[in-house]
Amino acid sequence: MTQRATYHHGDLRAALVQAALELVSAKGVTGLSVAAAARRAGVSGAAPYRHFANRAELLSAAATFAARQLSELMRAATEQPAEPDDRDDDSDSDVGDRAGVGVARAVEVLARLTRVYVHFTLTHGAGFELIFADELQDVPDPQRREATRELHDRLLFPALAVTGDPDAAGHLLRALVAIAHGYAYLPRGGFMRGFDTSPARVADEAAGAVRTLAWSATADQAAGQGGDQSVCGYGRSP
Repeated sequence: MTQRATYHHGDLRAALVQAALELVSAKGVTGLSVAAAARRAGVSGAAPYRHFANRAELLSAAATFAARQLSELMRAATEQPAEPDDRDDDSDSDVGDRAGVGVARAVEVLARLTRVYVHFTLTHGAGFELIFADELQDVPDPQRREATRELHDRLLFPALAVTGDPDAAGHLLRALVAIAHGYAYLPRGGFMRGFDTSPARVADEAAGAVRTLAWSATADQAAGQGGDQSVCGYGRSP
């Protein structure tokens, strides 16, 4: 057995997934190939096929890994003590009266999730464009579908709590992703040249934008519906 084969014995699959993630970070989803991943992992061109039948399976495994990693970071962020903004304390505000502590917490959860996503994308070089890649939609992979569903639900449930309506929650969620994705890629285009483009700073700005957006959504729903908006547990005052 060669030294290379000995080095990769037992962890070849993990090494290839890591190589795939690095390639996507450097060249985008279209820059990934099985051959390139093999070269980056330091194995023969035939070695990847012990674990992946084709490029789609390798890409799916990389997307699954990224989704799980991001979901875990989001879980950790939402388990920290909540720090809702000052609007929660305004008893004269229609939004404050309707929202209560539960909706305020959901707004803060959405802001935190946005911060995590933007920071993750800036530091890892890839985000939803890998995890939810169009070319993976027809690739049967139960593990990836489970991981992406969990990630989707982490965003959807607080959006439902904020709006109290499935259609409005979907609209809010799409707007949130657009804001987060935009902030994650603005530094690459040079638009923010001269500003602080550190991952932490950009992620904080994105979180602030989503926080404002989410509070606006609560106001829209209060004006249109009123009443109790307790959904998915977030809207229930403790």
